[in-house]
Amino acid sequence: MAHILSGCKIALTQGRYRWHHDKVLAVLADILEKERGKRRPAKVRPLLSTIAFVKEGQRPIVHSQARQNLLQSAQGWEMEVDLGRRLHFPEAVLSTTLRPDIIMWSLEGKRIILVELTVPWEEGCEEAAERKNGKYQQLVQDCRDKGWTTWLMTVEVGCRGFLAQSAWNLMTKVGLRGHLRKAAVRRLGEAAERASCWLWHKREGISWKPGGEGQ
Repeated sequence: MAHILSGCKIALTQGRYRWHHDKVLAVLADILEKERGKRRPAKVRPLLSTIAFVKEGQRPIVHSQARQNLLQSAQGWEMEVDLGRRLHFPEAVLSTTLRPDIIMWSLEGKRIILVELTVPWEEGCEEAAERKNGKYQQLVQDCRDKGWTTWLMTVEVGCRGFLAQSAWNLMTKVGLRGHLRKAAVRRLGEAAERASCWLWHKREGISWKPGGEGQ
């Protein structure tokens, strides 16, 4: 099964894995677009800072930044998705031939989020994350050199529907919490599993592309 769903060179050249990837990407893009479109209050810095006193022998409480909503850090977010290989990196940021799967950017706040999706066999999620981080590190640095606050978020959704922690982290970073985050992650897993079932069913067929939008 691993060979059919993620390691077959013939399936790769036929575009089966790209189709599989794009089915999951379309769902991810829909989730992020809904979050992008929400109205958010402008971020206001407090006028006074508070001092937290700690009793002797106790450790100070450190508030984690992991739950920070990146979309609240600026206004006027725009988004591009590389479905159908149509993505063009925003020229307002810089010129590059690289095409991350999703780009979200705020010209007003000079902030940019690069999202790169991989749909590997589950045991390959860690290796996929390392590979994609390496691929885009120079682009991240180039954006920062241009004065843009830049985040690279790699997302690994296993082809059998099991998600890496990176998917949960992204949902948190864009402001999803509780049952909404669980529902979003479940949608991604179901999209991957549904596409894998179709490819498995058509593994011996020359004609494999589904005719309906429901597949």
